[in-house]
Amino acid sequence: MTTLILVRHGQTNGNAIDVAHGFYDDELNETGRAQAELLGQRLKNHHFDAIYSSDSKRAIQTAEPLLKFRPDYDIETSPELREKSFGEYEGRPWHQILDDFPEILDPDIGSEVKMPGGESDREHMERVAKFTRKIIDNHGEDATILVFSHGGSIKAAAAHMCNLRLEDKWRLKTDNTGISAIISEPTWRDDGWQIASWNDTLHLSLAQLSIK
Repeated sequence: MTTLILVRHGQTNGNAIDVAHGFYDDELNETGRAQAELLGQRLKNHHFDAIYSSDSKRAIQTAEPLLKFRPDYDIETSPELREKSFGEYEGRPWHQILDDFPEILDPDIGSEVKMPGGESDREHMERVAKFTRKIIDNHGEDATILVFSHGGSIKAAAAHMCNLRLEDKWRLKTDNTGISAIISEPTWRDDGWQIASWNDTLHLSLAQLSIK
């Protein structure tokens, strides 16, 4: 059984004010750095056969605390794991994107819509899916692979591997430093992949309790 652990990056200022920043290389803010530290603490005693990350700063910075605890681990970065590109609309509020491109919510054509200079949902999913398949093939069966990436890319990878409809991937909530796992375990219907757990942020909840 292959296990793919998908982790969203910590909070950025762009997340805090709810703007789109796909390829925009934003860094973690103070909250995000604290989240990454708690995440590293949680993951430090686990075994991973390989670790990958988007080459965006916010993803790499989220991985750094784990690497500090586990200097025996290496990490491979790739632009293929980046968030969806919003082209000329990078850094703009989500409400503006929805006002200017209302068709993005249309279940029939929304996955094909893209901002000028950006990617459609389908193009983004195909990019992420191709790389996800590649890293799984590289490590074979029974590997546990850790991936630091972005909300949209994590949803795209899970939707592709688990044969979900593209338009339904937005039903999968991904919080900052949320941990999700998909596994190559056959079901009674097919030999495909399953979602084993989703958006686990227990490390953040326990920290809040300890502060109180």
